[in-house]
Parts: sequence; C-alpha cells; structure tokens
Amino acid sequence: MSDKKLSFLGILAIASVILAVYVSQNANKVKSVSAGTSYLIQGLDPATIAKIVIGKGSDAFTLSRQGSGFVVENKSNYPASSRTINSLLTSCMDIRTVEFYTENKSNYKDLGVTEEDAQGVVKFLDAGGKLVTGLIIGKESPTGGMYYGRLVNSDKVYVLDKVPWPGVSPLEYVSKVLIVLNKADIVSVTVKTPDDSYTLISEANGTQPILKDLPAGKQQKWNECDQVFSALMNLSFEDVNAAAEKPDLKFDREYGCLLKDSTLFLIEIAQKDSKTYIKCNADFTDKTQVKKEEGVESQEELKKKETKLLAKEKVKKFQDTTTGWIYQIPSNRADYMTKKLSELVENIPAAKSADANIPKEIKK
Repeated sequence: MSDKKLSFLGILAIASVILAVYVSQNANKVKSVSAGTSYLIQGLDPATIAKIVIGKGSDAFTLSRQGSGFVVENKSNYPASSRTINSLLTSCMDIRTVEFYTENKSNYKDLGVTEEDAQGVVKFLDAGGKLVTGLIIGKESPTGGMYYGRLVNSDKVYVLDKVPWPGVSPLEYVSKVLIVLNKADIVSVTVKTPDDSYTLISEANGTQPILKDLPAGKQQKWNECDQVFSALMNLSFEDVNAAAEKPDLKFDREYGCLLKDSTLFLIEIAQKDSKTYIKCNADFTDKTQVKKEEGVESQEELKKKETKLLAKEKVKKFQDTTTGWIYQIPSNRADYMTKKLSELVENIPAAKSADANIPKEIKK
C-alpha cells in the first residue's frame, strides 16, 4: 500500500474519531428539526368536552358543562361566560406548530413543558373524566412571541405560534358585569341605612338628581348626590359566593333604583371587614298585561308592547341569574351606595340663607 493511501486512511480515521466524540457529547442536547406549520390540536369536537381544567396543582380550577353552557366548579357552580369559553376553545384550536423541537424528556424542565414548570396548562375531559386532549405552554422561545409547548398526551415539543393565555383565576371565566344602564333612564333612587333614608329623583328635562324633602336650612351637595344616583351604572363585582357560604352577613342597608321602563333594582347591602357585599333583586313594577287588541294596531302601539315585553324578560333573566348569590363589589361603588343623608347635604351659607327668606315679590 502506498504512502499516499496510508495518509488518506489515517486522516479518515482521525475524522471518524472526532465525529464520534461530537455525536457522543451532543446526544443529550436538544435537536431542532423543522416540521412545517400545522395546527397543534386537530379534530377536536367541542361537543365531547364535559370539563375543562385550567392551571396546575392547587391553583387549578375546573369548568364543567351544565346544560347548554359551563359553570365554574370552584365558585359553587356559578355560570361561566359562554363568550370566554368559546374564545378559549377557538384560541386553543388555532395554535400553530412552527417547528418540531424535541421529544427528549430530559429537556422538558429547561423548556418549561413539564406540568409543574409550565406557564399554562389546559386539559379537556369527556363525560367520563377521560382526557380528550390538552395543552402545556412552556417558556418563550428565542423567536419573539412564540413559546415551547406540547400536547399533554404527547412527548413531542414544538415551537408554537398564536398561543393563548388561559388565565390563572376562575373569575376570569365569568362575566363580572351585573348591571348596565344609562343615567338618563333612571327615575329615582332610594337609599336606606340603619340611621336614615332618602330619595333622589331625576330633574325634569335635566341631568342633575334632586334630593327629595331637603332638610330645612340645608342644600344638597350636587357631586355627591350625582355619585349616589349613578352608582348602578356599569356595576361589576370582584368576587361571588353562594349565599349559603356567607351566613353571617347582616344585610341592613338597601339601594333601590327605578327606571323609566318600570324596572326596579333592589340591592341589599352588607358590610364586613372593610368589604361590601350585595344581594340583587329586580321587579317589573308595571303589572298590566300585554294584550292583543282587536283590529289593526299601529306600529307605535306594537313597538310599545314589544319594548315592555323585552324589559320584562330582561328583569326575569336578571333575577334568575342573581338569585342565591352574594357579590362583593368595589369599594368606590360601595361608598356611593351607602352614603348617609348627612353626607349629601351642607348648611346653606348665611348670606344665601337670608336671601332665601326674602319673598320673591320683593326680590323682583
């Protein structure tokens, strides 16, 4: 064998050794392999989902199917927001795999794709409690806006795009808005406290509420009166419990709001440990029946009847939704709804008071 051939074989042997060492050193490292873009979750039928478990460990919470919707198990089966549930399902099914990354479990912790280390976990279960599918969201990848992740029942880790944030609190899956109304629709507001009661009425053709039966020598504080009058506008809650879970609350205050369409909101109020709780009631005060008149009715009459029926149905839906529940409301709304009469009035300045006693004829 020639020296030239021996030199070539020697070089080849050395290269083989170097390659073997390199492979050995990198065998346990993550290997990135492009697999093209596709949907992570495929073929999911929402009708098969009976439970959705979100989060991990003791912080996990469960949404359970009840009738045509879902309820939050961790909040005594309070109704979940259908819009939020649908958004979660749509977002999860819209997740894209940009790149297959690894299926070596020794890399899971570093990528944050173990259930313990994950940023987010969502599991979809069927009626028998069996896993349908699920998602584990890991750390953010070097590619901005993308994350490592995998299916709960798969070892394959991908770089994912369009990853949703499933949330960390069961209250993120309920509609926290209780009442939405316009100030112009309010006829009157009545507040009752253990010390006193008062009524604010809508000023005719105006925007300011008037304090009824103003005490002698007093004038109303316009800003404070307006705060009380508008307290139910876009009223939301911070927490909710079944009434049976709060048996020690004393509901000794009341806030009533009558609307032009005959809707009456009656809110019972309790305060404990610097927190304010309410129970909601509603009534439709117009008790006359809507009847079909003989002959042809005008469009105006038909519209009035339709408006009345819709308002009546809205009251019933509100009552059905809120009965049996106690809501914790924000402190600023609580302050407005529980103000005493003394906080709404002030002494009339002396000069103004003297002028007020002069007969109108003399003033002229």
